Amino acid sequence: MQKPIIAISSCLLGQRVRYDGEIKSFADITQHLQQYFDLLPVCPEVEIGLGVPRPAVQLTGNPSHPRMTGRDNPEIDVTTAMRVYCATKPQQLTNICGYVFKSKSPSCGLKNIPVFNNGIVIDDNQRGLFAQRITELWPKLPVCDETDLLTAQSRQQFIERVLAYRKLLNP
Repeated sequence: MQKPIIAISSCLLGQRVRYDGEIKSFADITQHLQQYFDLLPVCPEVEIGLGVPRPAVQLTGNPSHPRMTGRDNPEIDVTTAMRVYCATKPQQLTNICGYVFKSKSPSCGLKNIPVFNNGIVIDDNQRGLFAQRITELWPKLPVCDETDLLTAQSRQQFIERVLAYRKLLNP
């Protein structure tokens, strides 16, 4: 039987996709997950054409409909590209049974992502734009970020949730 597929932020696999060009792999987590799942790397920011390294982006404006703009240069606005990506990329992910997102990312963060207005945090409880789209489309999909998988117990719970989800999809 084929392993279930889970999507995972590419940077967590050690791919050089981060805005600062650094590698931030979580080998202990990903090696453990690879025993159970096929891992499908996804990096929204690189996939919309942003380079490595690149200017950092952040969420700005109205928390209900935030924009994705440059942290140090607000003239950089990739909102439209990210919204198009959010509308089209999920069509390539219909076979996933879980998703491990990168924390603190304006595209992939699951929790506590700040929205700024004129350099001031006006809301610090948002999701990254892509994480928001995935969780809206598939509210029962098991999702987490790497900070949720730091203990053996939390990893096992996520694995069990993914396997249960797969069973629901393929009874």
